[in-house]
Amino acid sequence: MRKVKIFQIGLGSFGRHGFEKFVEMQNRLPEADVEFVGVADTDREKLDSAEKFAETHELDIETFRTAGEMYQRAEEVEDVDTEILIYDAGPTQSHSNHIYESVHRGFYHLSEKPSSMTRQEHMREKKLAMDRDVTWMVDFIERENPAVKKTLDILEDESVNKIEVFRESSIGLQKLYNPVKRAGVKGGDVLDKMTHEVYVLDFLEKMNGDFSLELEKAEAKVFMPKDFNSDKFMTTQGGYTEKVEENTATGMTQTVFNSNEVRVELNSSWLGLSNGAMHHARNLRDSIGEELLERDFIEHEDEAFLDEEARFFVIHGSRNLLGDMLHGRLYDLDKEEELETYDLTHDQLYRVLENAVLEAAGVTENPISEKETDIFMNAIFDVREDVTSDVDSFEELEEARDKIESLVIRDGKILENEESEKIAG
Repeated sequence: MRKVKIFQIGLGSFGRHGFEKFVEMQNRLPEADVEFVGVADTDREKLDSAEKFAETHELDIETFRTAGEMYQRAEEVEDVDTEILIYDAGPTQSHSNHIYESVHRGFYHLSEKPSSMTRQEHMREKKLAMDRDVTWMVDFIERENPAVKKTLDILEDESVNKIEVFRESSIGLQKLYNPVKRAGVKGGDVLDKMTHEVYVLDFLEKMNGDFSLELEKAEAKVFMPKDFNSDKFMTTQGGYTEKVEENTATGMTQTVFNSNEVRVELNSSWLGLSNGAMHHARNLRDSIGEELLERDFIEHEDEAFLDEEARFFVIHGSRNLLGDMLHGRLYDLDKEEELETYDLTHDQLYRVLENAVLEAAGVTENPISEKETDIFMNAIFDVREDVTSDVDSFEELEEARDKIESLVIRDGKILENEESEKIAG
């Protein structure tokens, strides 16, 4: 068993959670010899806060203002009996470069999703890792969701003809309201939302031993405008473009894949809920009395907008199931009842980080294979390329404005019109 020395990049909202998990892990993980060495962030206040938190847990950490300083320090503490683990919770656009830096040095690397913003970046990382026999992983956190784990056990004895997945929220609206606060959220709904759904490959493999994904259809219902009433589109990097092109950010996307006669539908959104998501939410409420959705509102100047979120999957086959990822619940739709899921000791993020540490230490093998990551990420890039081909930019801007208008709350009511429902699809 190798000693694992951990370095982290980024202390944003999600990165701070990961930092606290690693501090906890150093004191409570008997299976591996773990040392959390240090963390890098450009924000001095965040670094000071992290130092104080570590001190309260009797841990002395180093802090760095740049990733370059951190990598230099990691090289200094590396030896033949030590594995360096880099956890990248930094800005999305820097993930690919950090993977390159880690793999180039022979460090184990765990990246938040998306690890790559383009297929070219993914291929570069894959080739370098193969050439140097080094591991880098993506934190596909929903694989650790209790609803997913229970469903995997059930599917072993069942047949499935269709899987629907919905991961939809109003984060795009939040970016428009507060671009500074949400500057770190990039990629559009496909790269930011759909990249979570790799657990679908686990479902497919459990049923027939195969997890191929052949894209049949991809449609961007809405592209992201740069601003309210803008005549420009947002790019995946957060900039702007005057037309729909390869790097234009999507706001709401629906896709259909085929996998060994199983139809796989992935739905993602930055601009509220689709009609499909609303349909399943109403059915669950009517049959079982449970809520799938979380709804609130955002106030902006003299208007209020609907703020909503849903994350769930629906299995159609010999047994019909609905997994509520937002609340970790699983329902049998035929019997109209909730199923008991596993009472797991740690939360999903802790278990993802623990899996990485244990693999880096040589104790276990990570359940996410490089082949699965490659198949899934290439499927995501297939979607990105397909949705931006042959699109009328002017019409897309009009539809984006109509979709945003459909989320306005006036006189206590949500605007509803045929156009907004058509866009939500």
